[in-house]
Amino acid sequence: MMIIGILGRISFKFIQYGRPQHLVSALQPKSADDSAVTLFIPGYAGNRFSFGGMLQRFVTGSIANKSLVVMIDRHNRPHVTGHLDPYRPMVQLIFATPRVSVRQQAQGVLAVVKYLLAHEHVQTMNLVAHSMGGVVLFQYLTTAARLVNLPEVRKVVTIGAPFNDHEVGQNTYPIENHPLTASGPTETTPVYNYFLRTLQRLPNTISYLNIAGNIGDDAQSDGAVALNSALSLRFLLRPVVSQYQEFVVHGKNARHSRLHENYEVDRQIVQFLYPNKTKTVADEK
Repeated sequence: MMIIGILGRISFKFIQYGRPQHLVSALQPKSADDSAVTLFIPGYAGNRFSFGGMLQRFVTGSIANKSLVVMIDRHNRPHVTGHLDPYRPMVQLIFATPRVSVRQQAQGVLAVVKYLLAHEHVQTMNLVAHSMGGVVLFQYLTTAARLVNLPEVRKVVTIGAPFNDHEVGQNTYPIENHPLTASGPTETTPVYNYFLRTLQRLPNTISYLNIAGNIGDDAQSDGAVALNSALSLRFLLRPVVSQYQEFVVHGKNARHSRLHENYEVDRQIVQFLYPNKTKTVADEK
């Protein structure tokens, strides 16, 4: 019976996490923060569970609407469920083939953005990503910087992203840990060097929040990505450092796969995206 109960709860969450969820009250935006559409990009091998819990907490906490769920097929065609709310609309991205390259996933993100522009007339966006999704996010930004008439990106949140790893998808051991100096990492990887060249294209109007985890291990990591790798983003964004902030989560709940289930991470994201919102999910815990 216990096993049946556990399987039942997992099945319920599987269904629920793949559906749009809306606030009980239909609110209207009062600021640019309220009207921006926020896309949530999972990491390597991510699925509806990656951001499903966080999005549900934001809805039940009366913070934002989970307006759309977008399944991106292997041909990068978006399949959209739901409708876009005017107030704090969130969009959950799920890749049907979640173990593909950064470039292919970035093209999938671009396809979703083009859909939102054409069908929902979206003009401003935020982007939130976990793990390899953070690398996908910046690949999208560097691609979008060469295009015209795409929605403006206002705010970016990265969570446990490997900006200076050789392998940005699958976990590899030992954990890559290249110390940071005043001028940058002591050793750089191809992904870091690529962004060092290309992030100069980005507009100087984007604000950034970079969240990393530290479980207190020898590598000073979240169990998969070293702090030194995640926080190397500060050097890549040096030209706009005044718009960059970072936050480190500590303890057992700072583990890589738990970062998007961490209430302190919830709090930081809500305060960053919606600075006028005084009550957060974590306040109720």
